[in-house]
Amino acid sequence: VKEETEGYVTIFGCQNIQDKISNMLASVEQRVYISISGEKIMLFKEILERLIAEEKKVVVITDFSSNMSGCNVYLSDSLMENQIRLIVDSKYVLTGDFGENKDDTCLYSGQKNFVSLFKDAMRNEIELIKLRSKENDEN
Repeated sequence: VKEETEGYVTIFGCQNIQDKISNMLASVEQRVYISISGEKIMLFKEILERLIAEEKKVVVITDFSSNMSGCNVYLSDSLMENQIRLIVDSKYVLTGDFGENKDDTCLYSGQKNFVSLFKDAMRNEIELIKLRSKENDEN
């Protein structure tokens, strides 16, 4: 097994992106955070359920209430339709367009500063979702 480098890689094409996401999910050791549309999450539901069964932390930000129990699901109405954001073990990030188009592109990186920045952004998004949910419950 070869150690990953800390550079940046651009991945082109829907199938290549899907393969990279699957490979990243298969390599989860402790936790995964994923922000993806409800339609697209179904492509990875089986592997996410396996991670949950293995008692790995799974956090999902989506626009669709799924039937996945054992993970934290945050419903957001502000997701961009074909956007994917993924953090694996606080080490690797994948972000970009993931639709059904051969022109889709994603950036993959293990660069520590980028991962840290990305984690902060997702953490802030989760806090905003919680605040909005609390406001809606009070109204």
